[in-house]
Amino acid sequence: MKTVRSLSRVLLKTDLRDTSTIIMSFVFPLALLVVLVRAFGTMPELPGMDFVSAICVNVLGFGVAYVGIFAGALHIAQWRENGMVQVLRAFPLSTGSILLAQALVGACLALIQAVLLIALAVTPWIGMELSPFAPLGIVPLALGYLTFYFLGVLLAVFVPSLAAVSMLANLIIIPLGYAGGAMMPIELLPRWVQNIAPYTPFFQMRVALSKPLIDLGTWGDAGLGCVYLLVASALLLPLAHRFFRWK
Repeated sequence: MKTVRSLSRVLLKTDLRDTSTIIMSFVFPLALLVVLVRAFGTMPELPGMDFVSAICVNVLGFGVAYVGIFAGALHIAQWRENGMVQVLRAFPLSTGSILLAQALVGACLALIQAVLLIALAVTPWIGMELSPFAPLGIVPLALGYLTFYFLGVLLAVFVPSLAAVSMLANLIIIPLGYAGGAMMPIELLPRWVQNIAPYTPFFQMRVALSKPLIDLGTWGDAGLGCVYLLVASALLLPLAHRFFRWK
């Protein structure tokens, strides 16, 4: 565990010094929240639907998913390009230790991001209304983060360059976010998108988050969303561990 802590500190310091990481992890989600609330927050609400609160949940989930996939992908891709892989191979670091350290650092960034988003969302300027069960939202957030983290690791394993990894990560996360309702309320999307949305991980994270955070939906739906994310993480974890090699 000492090795994991040391590597985690190094990775965290590296990320916090990287301007692009700061912008995409913190500035972009906050700006996206403001833009979407201003664009859709004044629309007539559907029965039982608070568009502002729903948009806040969507952005919160999308931000965590975004941090997750890049936390899993970028360090591996960077190390492979700058030769750090050869250096790390000389140290007694197991595959599991490296994956755990990366996951912990990404989780720290995701937690900071979530706190900032919620702090902004509950201000009168935005107007999100949290339910008394909001702390339970940490469960679907964690499961969603792990799902996209392991997906990012697999992406870095099979894609040969940092530029390609970054491009493909965006090509994965943005369409999944759109189909899952991150960019606009799912009720406003085309019918064919609404039909495929329940099969996407972001949609299930959004559903699992909505009940504890803003009391939207049912606990049954939230539970099914968590089960979906748990199964996805359980399937992706052994694949990431098996295929990740320092070559």
